[in-house]
Amino acid sequence: MSLSFRAAIFDMDGVITRTAGLHAAAWKELFDDLLRRMAPDGQAWQPFDERAEYRALVDGKPRLEGVRSFLRARQLSLAEAEVEELARRKDLLFSRRLQEQGVETFDSTIALVRALRERGVRTGVVTSSRHGREILGIAGIGSLFDARLDGIDIGELGLAGKPDPDMFLKCAEALGTAPGRTLVFEDAVAGVQAGRRGGFGLVVGIDRGGNAAALARAGADVVVQDLAGLDADRLEAALRARQQEIAWRIEQEGFDAARERQMESLFAVGNGYLGVRGALDMPPPGSQCDMFIAGIYDRKRPDLPYSETEFLTPDRDDLYAELVSVPFPFTLAAELEGEPLAFGGPHGRELRRTLDLRTGVLHIEALYETPGGRRTAIRTRRCASLADPHLLLQEAVASGENHWAAVALEPALEPPQTAARHPHVERIETASLPDAPLVRYRTLASGFEICLASRTSREPQGLRRRIVVYTSRDTADPRAAALAHLQSLEGQDFEALFDAHAQAWAEFWRRADIRVPGRPSVEQALRFGSYHLRLPAGDDPRVSIGARTLTGRGYEGHVFWDTEIFMLPFFLHTEPGRARTLLMYRHHTLEGARRRARELGYRGACYAWESTVTGDDVTPSKIVLRSSGKEIPIFTGSQQVHVTADVAYAVWRYWEATRDEDFLSGPGAQILFETARFWASRMVPGEHHHHIRGVVGPDEYHHGVNDNAYTNWMARFNLEQAAWAARRFGLHEAEAQEWSGLAGSLYCPGPGADGVIEQFEGFFALGDYPLPKEERLKAPISRLFDWEAINRLKLVKQADVLMLPLLFPDAFPHEVVAANYRYYEPLTDHGSSLSPGVHAAIAARIGLLEDAQRYWEQSLWLDLSNAMDNSMLGVHAAAIGGTWQALVFGFLGVRFADDGPRVDPLAGQRLPAGWDGVEATLAWRGRSHPVKVVRP
Repeated sequence: MSLSFRAAIFDMDGVITRTAGLHAAAWKELFDDLLRRMAPDGQAWQPFDERAEYRALVDGKPRLEGVRSFLRARQLSLAEAEVEELARRKDLLFSRRLQEQGVETFDSTIALVRALRERGVRTGVVTSSRHGREILGIAGIGSLFDARLDGIDIGELGLAGKPDPDMFLKCAEALGTAPGRTLVFEDAVAGVQAGRRGGFGLVVGIDRGGNAAALARAGADVVVQDLAGLDADRLEAALRARQQEIAWRIEQEGFDAARERQMESLFAVGNGYLGVRGALDMPPPGSQCDMFIAGIYDRKRPDLPYSETEFLTPDRDDLYAELVSVPFPFTLAAELEGEPLAFGGPHGRELRRTLDLRTGVLHIEALYETPGGRRTAIRTRRCASLADPHLLLQEAVASGENHWAAVALEPALEPPQTAARHPHVERIETASLPDAPLVRYRTLASGFEICLASRTSREPQGLRRRIVVYTSRDTADPRAAALAHLQSLEGQDFEALFDAHAQAWAEFWRRADIRVPGRPSVEQALRFGSYHLRLPAGDDPRVSIGARTLTGRGYEGHVFWDTEIFMLPFFLHTEPGRARTLLMYRHHTLEGARRRARELGYRGACYAWESTVTGDDVTPSKIVLRSSGKEIPIFTGSQQVHVTADVAYAVWRYWEATRDEDFLSGPGAQILFETARFWASRMVPGEHHHHIRGVVGPDEYHHGVNDNAYTNWMARFNLEQAAWAARRFGLHEAEAQEWSGLAGSLYCPGPGADGVIEQFEGFFALGDYPLPKEERLKAPISRLFDWEAINRLKLVKQADVLMLPLLFPDAFPHEVVAANYRYYEPLTDHGSSLSPGVHAAIAARIGLLEDAQRYWEQSLWLDLSNAMDNSMLGVHAAAIGGTWQALVFGFLGVRFADDGPRVDPLAGQRLPAGWDGVEATLAWRGRSHPVKVVRP
């Protein structure tokens, strides 16, 4: 087996040499003497524990830090000069023992080092001991290591001691290897933590006596009692297994207040009925610790942001204009002897958030240090049950790392500052029923009632909570429903509830997972995307998926064309039933679309550019800049009417993928007919053709344009399919004939002599705009400042014409697709997150593989890298859907025939660089079809 790791770094004491006992004995002699001297006359004193306290307080640390750590734990205070003297004395005590007893090595470790070197693996050794080189020399093993770093080097280089990863990182640098391709071998908890924080490929913990659990908790990937059972091939297998496991997790280390809101979006949990942002259990100031419940909207608050933190929108006279942020249900209060433990205070030291994508569980590990050096760990896990949409689960465990004091943990259904953080709701009841605290809220304008009830069980070091959520959208009496549901959970095993949730996620992944062998980071990002598409997709046909799902306040929770054009294909080919539910939302809001058409002066149904629960248009008419108060007009609400055809297109694609006759003959046909009636009334006759004037296409930098290619192509398709459906069901014969005639008469811009399709009438005559690279992939704040000037320039916000070969892949020959890509790509600034995925798909199709990979990776990592600096307002679900489409329909070139998906014969050659293959499962007409592509 070839090895993917290039280096291995070994701690010395307790791993290579049997000197840990010498160190422990030296520390004991030092500290026992100190304790004896400091004890009041005649009073007993507690000796240093050379097992427990050695491991917890001094093992693996530089001498000075070891002294300080012990003094803090015992709440002893000494002058700095006395601390330094103790450190010097410890060095002398160890040196004496070293000279008297000599150095023994672990034969199994030496054998492994030799075996690794024979396989070409470079080796290094690190130790906090200032005697490192001396010990290696006495043992006669110095030549076995290509890099050596000891306590003297650490001092001279100014490196932090463990658990900081500095010394391991410096050793890896000396070995010329990246941390991800380097192994770390450690017997100390602090050393394991250092290896984990340094991002090393594999951290092996060596348990020399009852420390296995602590090493595993600290992050050791493998824990063994001795290295005799390991060889290079087993280590390689463990490394690959860890990489596969990492590909199922999203992790964040450390606390950064400036990035906290972004983290809250990324680490959200949800189940379609509700979503809860990934805020800390003890939310710090500035946290946007929100819960969102699908369908719960209220009147717009003009002081809350729209699509960017800089953008405000005026109050609108609509009861359902803005998604409501409900108080965070997972709030805890933690104290140690009166000191609050939270990252909003002075005691937060270490933080790790881990989202387990496989099971949909968020784990948070936080370490606090209070006066006296007392270190307390609080570990929590939470989920929004996928098996029971009304149920939230939370567990919290607190433990002292170097003390035995009790930690007070208290849950709260209602966090502090509710009115300021959640301005759409008012509390109407707080009740402390026996074992079931309850709180009820009402939205201020729309009048929805929300009830949260919980039951908490106490454990030896923590608590477990079942939290139930109901609203008046679910039942006439959400209070009674919540209490009854809570009662039904009585007696059910807590772990069984987590297991049922995990099993539901397992079923999803069976249908939706994409494997890219040997590329765990790509698998991780793809799974992150699929997780966030599944999170807002529920079972309620009265709601759909908003632009930022249930993870943030961006776009006020509004539903756009994003759902049908960018997200729906993912569900069509993974969970077709959920695709149907999303389309049923459009049927449920059909009356709102009819009202919208009438408001605009037309017949039929015109879907709102931005809608919520009624289908009425809630698009703001203007944006107000927070910093200056400047007002900028928004034309999309009245002119971006292509959304109507987008819905019809999605209806047809669903029918193609499922052959769902009940849907097509009922809701689907109604949508097709009503949207066709709109287009028939929206068109105007010209000398030779009918035209659609005064619109905004997908490129939102240009308004009031005529014959936008995308809009007209989609409207024609809408008319054609409506006519087909009418004839199929023997309905509306006269209208069907009219729709067919209008479809044939509608002017749809086609390729010119150079193969390029004009985006809209007069686009080619617009002024040129040299687009610098640094202006790409940024939120279009500056563009909005200059909207009048931009309207006269050949500058494109996002894929517009290039949407056509994505949605109609068989309509254009290769030469036309390539010509349009080469023309429009340099003009596009990708001011929308929807754009990179489309460009990736088209570039892959025409063989521009470097472009394809660059755009695809931009789309793949958009939220994880916060590329557009606005992920704090929620994840970009449409970009995630576009990423999925770019892989499946672009790189793999999947097309569907009656018997299932067919992969383009050239797909293996089009795979991104470094990929050996890709495997997926695609649903088509009632069956799941495995798809596998390998590089030739």
